[in-house]
Amino acid sequence: MVNLRNFILKQENIEDYINKLVDFLNYHTKLYDQGTPEISDYEWDEKYYELVRLENETGLYLSNSPTQKVVYNMVNNLNKIKHNHEMLSLAKTKDWHEFLLYFHNIDTSKSVVGMPKLDGLTCSLKYADGILVSAETRGDGVIGEDILHNAKVIKSIPKKINYKEELIVDGEIICTTYNFENFKEEYANPRNFASGSIRLLDPKECEKRNLTFVAWNVIKGFQETNSFMQKLTELYNLGFIVTPWTSSFDWDAKEFLIDQAKEKGFPIDGLVGRFDDIEFGESLGATGHHPRAAYAFKFYDEAIETELLDIEWSLGKTGVLTPIAKFKQISLEGTQVERASLHNLSVAQETLNTPHSACGWRGQKVYITKRNQIIPQVEWAEDDNEYTKFYFEVPHFCPICGSTLKIKDNNGIKNVICSNNSCQGKLINKLDAFCGRNGLNIKGLSKMTLEKLINWGWVNNYEDIFELFNYKNEWEKKEGFGKKSVENILIAITKSCNSDLPHFLTAINIPLISLETAKEICKNVKSYDELREKVINGFDFTEWKGFGEEKAKSLRNFDYTEADIIMNKYISIKTVKKENNNKLNNLTFVITGTLNNYKNRTELKNIIEGFGGKVTSSISSNTNYLINNDINSTSSKNKVAKANGIPIITEKDFIEKFLT
Repeated sequence: MVNLRNFILKQENIEDYINKLVDFLNYHTKLYDQGTPEISDYEWDEKYYELVRLENETGLYLSNSPTQKVVYNMVNNLNKIKHNHEMLSLAKTKDWHEFLLYFHNIDTSKSVVGMPKLDGLTCSLKYADGILVSAETRGDGVIGEDILHNAKVIKSIPKKINYKEELIVDGEIICTTYNFENFKEEYANPRNFASGSIRLLDPKECEKRNLTFVAWNVIKGFQETNSFMQKLTELYNLGFIVTPWTSSFDWDAKEFLIDQAKEKGFPIDGLVGRFDDIEFGESLGATGHHPRAAYAFKFYDEAIETELLDIEWSLGKTGVLTPIAKFKQISLEGTQVERASLHNLSVAQETLNTPHSACGWRGQKVYITKRNQIIPQVEWAEDDNEYTKFYFEVPHFCPICGSTLKIKDNNGIKNVICSNNSCQGKLINKLDAFCGRNGLNIKGLSKMTLEKLINWGWVNNYEDIFELFNYKNEWEKKEGFGKKSVENILIAITKSCNSDLPHFLTAINIPLISLETAKEICKNVKSYDELREKVINGFDFTEWKGFGEEKAKSLRNFDYTEADIIMNKYISIKTVKKENNNKLNNLTFVITGTLNNYKNRTELKNIIEGFGGKVTSSISSNTNYLINNDINSTSSKNKVAKANGIPIITEKDFIEKFLT
């Protein structure tokens, strides 16, 4: 029997991995804000973008995720102080075109102000009757540190201004690159130096560090104008150092801002765009993590050159083989890397500049970054225009079963396919998805265990999973198992027989049907039999919201034979009691803040959707309730809800009102 282990990519439990990513990012955010980072910004960004991707793919958003809110609880000797406004992070991208499209997709008629993204410590200043009365670090976005004693010794922070109304200014405390020349032997970089210096307890010591405050936003003040640019101008007239800015944003503006920052010695790590129309920007609202009025562009790190050694092919559950570039090992931000996915045949050939029958050649120079993914990316490759190259041929036979492979072209996207339905490599990936968390969630049936079951000849299809009880005595004697572990797996199989319809539809591996899509299907059908009837009768699934022709075709053309068998013999679909099933019909909820009764927002969202309700990420005129355990919070969502007369209820209120 073929040993499949060498052909299968290892995968962690996705929920556990998301938890690990959240904990990792929160821990290093805390160290960063304390001025003692252990990893680079690049490494933090890579993990952050990976978390964003996984959350979007799975719909799993933990309440303490850094994508949902700024997370950091200070532990130092400085006094804590609650902000008079939320000091949120910015959403960001590393794709220049995506950055420009963000504003274009919202409103092409609105002017966008461009600014450098300063790499320092965010600080908020408050003036009353023209006197500086408060200076606060951002902290966790709600509570920061009182640094007024040090702000008063920073020369670029005006102590008195010719403006009698209340003024609140946000900006960045930085160490200029010119000033850092005096300290670079003792400190790692200007950002760490500024962060540590502003937290010194002795203002005399802080004064020696010659820090600079650069203003980039007016939170309150100059109410007579609605222009962001005009407010920056007013700050400049009052004596503040103001960030360089442009009134339009294109490639020339980008180069101008970079040059301006370099000339002034401002350390930057990207650019920021913000709508000039302040009222319009505020009308867009905010998430728990970032305002929608602004967006950041983060600079790429340089791609690292290496040599292509081979192209490996990894088989997936649907029979598609993914090309994997193997290259000479390189170090990407402390991680040793030697492989990167090329996604599909079309991408591989375009990236590596090769003809239709090949993918790259040995010794070809390739350039690797991590971009927005944790799996490294082959950005481009050199073509030296030699007439003779030892190309890596596109495989003709499946590396698992030996069957002839086919190249399938779907709207210009070419994939290499194993069409053998009995292929063991395809089978193990298919069974892994069937037993996985988004499927029937049969704990204990990992890929490694499934591989053994296939090699022993006990499992060849879905149905065989439910017949494993027949091998109980023999199984307990197998190396690496035992009575208790086998019993636990069999108990998990028994529990899986009582599934819900979305997880069952995900488990049977209908192409393009994720768990989220399966939930949408279940809003339109109430049973598996009803779905089968629609398939048999040629129902046009494009009539359903969110279902294009590809998903509709997938539902129509899928072979339901195995699914029909296990549904009839083993599966009992859980249903919500009829009297409760539609109690939240036509009600729309928004969830924000920390949860107490539910594990995360996804769990609460599933409850609401199970009773016919809808959950959205932002408040609109269609929102019926905002769920927030802190009803008196001054968060943007609470403010919008109160302004529009939308009830704010706690989890307890929700449970008592709708679930009891």
